[in-house]
Amino acid sequence: MLRSSIVALALALTAFIVVPDARAGDGKDPVVLTVTGNVAKPNRGPLDPFEDAVFSHMDIKFEKGFTFTLSELEALPQRTVKVHYPDWPREVSATGPAISEVLKVASAEGKKILVQAIDGYAPEFTAEDIAGDKMILALSADGKALGFGGRGRQMTPLVTGSASAWEAAVLPLNVGR
Repeated sequence: MLRSSIVALALALTAFIVVPDARAGDGKDPVVLTVTGNVAKPNRGPLDPFEDAVFSHMDIKFEKGFTFTLSELEALPQRTVKVHYPDWPREVSATGPAISEVLKVASAEGKKILVQAIDGYAPEFTAEDIAGDKMILALSADGKALGFGGRGRQMTPLVTGSASAWEAAVLPLNVGR
Protein backbone atom coordinates (compact mmCIF):
# COMPACT_ATOMS: atom_id res chain seq x y z
CA MET A 1 0.00 0.00 0.00
CA LEU A 2 2.69 2.49 1.03
CA ARG A 3 4.89 1.53 -1.91
CA SER A 4 2.03 1.98 -4.42
CA SER A 5 1.17 5.35 -2.85
CA ILE A 6 4.79 6.49 -3.17
CA VAL A 7 4.94 5.30 -6.79
CA ALA A 8 1.67 7.09 -7.61
CA LEU A 9 2.92 10.27 -5.96
CA ALA A 10 6.24 10.06 -7.79
CA LEU A 11 4.44 9.65 -11.13
CA ALA A 12 2.16 12.58 -10.37
CA LEU A 13 5.10 14.77 -9.40
CA THR A 14 7.13 13.92 -12.50
CA ALA A 15 4.15 14.86 -14.67
CA PHE A 16 4.26 18.44 -13.33
CA ILE A 17 6.24 20.96 -15.32
CA VAL A 18 6.91 24.37 -13.80
CA VAL A 19 5.72 26.92 -16.34
CA PRO A 20 7.07 30.37 -15.51
CA ASP A 21 4.56 33.19 -15.46
CA ALA A 22 5.71 35.63 -18.11
CA ARG A 23 4.02 38.46 -16.21
CA ALA A 24 6.21 38.10 -13.10
CA GLY A 25 9.88 37.53 -12.40
CA ASP A 26 12.59 38.15 -14.95
CA GLY A 27 11.90 35.03 -17.02
CA LYS A 28 15.31 33.56 -16.10
CA ASP A 29 14.29 32.49 -12.61
CA PRO A 30 10.91 30.75 -12.98
CA VAL A 31 8.01 31.34 -10.66
CA VAL A 32 7.63 28.38 -8.29
CA LEU A 33 4.88 29.61 -5.94
CA THR A 34 1.78 31.75 -6.31
CA VAL A 35 -0.13 33.20 -3.37
CA THR A 36 -3.76 33.86 -4.33
CA GLY A 37 -6.90 35.15 -2.65
CA ASN A 38 -6.74 38.04 -0.22
CA VAL A 39 -3.51 39.59 -1.54
CA ALA A 40 -3.28 43.35 -0.89
CA LYS A 41 -0.37 44.08 -3.26
CA PRO A 42 -0.51 41.57 -6.15
CA ASN A 43 2.32 41.32 -8.66
CA ARG A 44 0.33 39.32 -11.20
CA GLY A 45 -3.15 39.33 -12.67
CA PRO A 46 -5.84 36.69 -13.06
CA LEU A 47 -5.48 33.11 -14.20
CA ASP A 48 -4.69 32.78 -17.89
CA PRO A 49 -5.95 29.33 -18.96
CA PHE A 50 -3.19 28.98 -21.57
CA GLU A 51 -0.20 30.36 -19.66
CA ASP A 52 -1.31 28.81 -16.35
CA ALA A 53 -2.02 25.37 -17.80
CA VAL A 54 -1.43 23.42 -14.57
CA PHE A 55 -3.68 25.71 -12.51
CA SER A 56 -6.31 25.57 -15.25
CA HIS A 57 -6.13 21.76 -15.44
CA MET A 58 -6.58 21.54 -11.67
CA ASP A 59 -9.49 24.02 -11.81
CA ILE A 60 -7.61 26.54 -9.64
CA LYS A 61 -9.00 30.00 -10.39
CA PHE A 62 -7.94 33.41 -9.12
CA GLU A 63 -8.24 37.09 -10.03
CA LYS A 64 -4.89 38.23 -8.65
CA GLY A 65 -1.84 36.78 -7.01
CA PHE A 66 1.66 37.30 -5.73
CA THR A 67 4.36 35.14 -7.27
CA PHE A 68 7.71 34.01 -5.91
CA THR A 69 10.72 32.69 -7.76
CA LEU A 70 12.93 30.11 -6.11
CA SER A 71 15.66 32.69 -5.47
CA GLU A 72 13.10 35.03 -3.84
CA LEU A 73 12.00 32.23 -1.49
CA GLU A 74 15.63 31.36 -0.74
CA ALA A 75 16.35 35.03 0.10
CA LEU A 76 13.77 34.99 2.91
CA PRO A 77 14.89 34.01 6.44
CA GLN A 78 15.20 30.22 6.56
CA ARG A 79 14.12 27.90 9.35
CA THR A 80 14.76 24.20 9.87
CA VAL A 81 12.23 21.78 11.33
CA LYS A 82 12.61 18.08 12.02
CA VAL A 83 9.81 15.83 10.78
CA HIS A 84 9.31 12.12 11.42
CA TYR A 85 6.38 9.88 10.59
CA PRO A 86 5.78 6.39 11.98
CA ASP A 87 6.26 4.76 8.56
CA TRP A 88 9.41 6.72 7.67
CA PRO A 89 12.75 5.01 8.28
CA ARG A 90 14.28 8.18 9.78
CA GLU A 91 13.76 11.79 10.74
CA VAL A 92 14.04 14.44 8.01
CA SER A 93 15.37 17.97 8.54
CA ALA A 94 13.46 20.34 6.28
CA THR A 95 14.57 23.94 5.65
CA GLY A 96 12.74 26.90 4.14
CA PRO A 97 10.97 30.15 4.94
CA ALA A 98 8.12 30.24 7.43
CA ILE A 99 4.80 30.40 5.59
CA SER A 100 3.88 33.34 7.82
CA GLU A 101 6.88 35.21 6.33
CA VAL A 102 5.89 34.24 2.77
CA LEU A 103 2.37 35.59 3.38
CA LYS A 104 3.77 38.76 4.97
CA VAL A 105 5.94 39.48 1.91
CA ALA A 106 2.92 38.82 -0.33
CA SER A 107 0.77 41.19 1.79
CA ALA A 108 -1.71 38.33 2.16
CA GLU A 109 -3.94 38.15 5.22
CA GLY A 110 -6.88 35.97 6.09
CA LYS A 111 -8.37 33.59 8.62
CA LYS A 112 -7.95 30.51 6.42
CA ILE A 113 -5.09 29.37 4.20
CA LEU A 114 -5.63 26.60 1.64
CA VAL A 115 -2.38 24.84 0.70
CA GLN A 116 -2.91 23.08 -2.65
CA ALA A 117 -0.58 20.28 -3.70
CA ILE A 118 0.07 18.93 -7.19
CA ASP A 119 -1.78 15.70 -6.35
CA GLY A 120 -4.95 17.64 -5.52
CA TYR A 121 -4.57 17.32 -1.76
CA ALA A 122 -5.59 20.68 -0.30
CA PRO A 123 -5.71 20.99 3.48
CA GLU A 124 -6.94 24.22 4.99
CA PHE A 125 -5.15 25.82 7.90
CA THR A 126 -6.11 28.71 10.15
CA ALA A 127 -4.00 31.81 10.59
CA GLU A 128 -3.20 30.51 14.08
CA ASP A 129 -1.88 27.24 12.60
CA ILE A 130 0.76 29.09 10.62
CA ALA A 131 1.44 31.95 13.03
CA GLY A 132 5.09 32.63 13.76
CA ASP A 133 7.29 29.96 12.30
CA LYS A 134 5.38 26.76 13.10
CA MET A 135 4.88 25.93 9.41
CA ILE A 136 7.52 26.30 6.73
CA LEU A 137 7.62 26.03 2.97
CA ALA A 138 10.48 23.56 2.73
CA LEU A 139 12.92 24.10 -0.11
CA SER A 140 15.44 21.49 1.00
CA ALA A 141 15.53 18.35 3.10
CA ASP A 142 18.62 17.02 4.83
CA GLY A 143 20.68 19.69 3.06
CA LYS A 144 19.57 18.72 -0.47
CA ALA A 145 17.32 20.83 -2.69
CA LEU A 146 13.88 19.33 -3.15
CA GLY A 147 13.06 18.34 -6.70
CA PHE A 148 10.27 16.53 -8.48
CA GLY A 149 10.39 12.78 -8.37
CA GLY A 150 11.42 12.69 -4.72
CA ARG A 151 9.26 14.28 -2.08
CA GLY A 152 8.29 17.18 -4.35
CA ARG A 153 9.42 20.66 -5.20
CA GLN A 154 8.24 22.63 -2.18
CA MET A 155 6.71 21.14 0.93
CA THR A 156 4.79 22.39 3.90
CA PRO A 157 5.92 20.52 6.98
CA LEU A 158 3.81 21.57 9.94
CA VAL A 159 5.22 20.68 13.31
CA THR A 160 3.17 21.50 16.39
CA GLY A 161 4.08 19.52 19.46
CA SER A 162 3.77 15.84 18.60
CA ALA A 163 1.59 16.34 15.50
CA SER A 164 3.10 16.65 12.06
CA ALA A 165 1.73 17.10 8.56
CA TRP A 166 3.66 16.96 5.30
CA GLU A 167 2.30 18.10 1.97
CA ALA A 168 4.34 17.62 -1.18
CA ALA A 169 4.67 19.81 -4.26
CA VAL A 170 2.81 22.92 -3.20
CA LEU A 171 1.25 24.92 -6.02
CA PRO A 172 -0.68 27.90 -4.73
CA LEU A 173 -1.34 29.14 -1.24
CA ASN A 174 -4.86 30.58 -1.23
CA VAL A 175 -5.56 33.05 1.55
CA GLY A 176 -9.21 33.50 2.47
CA ARG A 177 -10.95 36.04 4.64
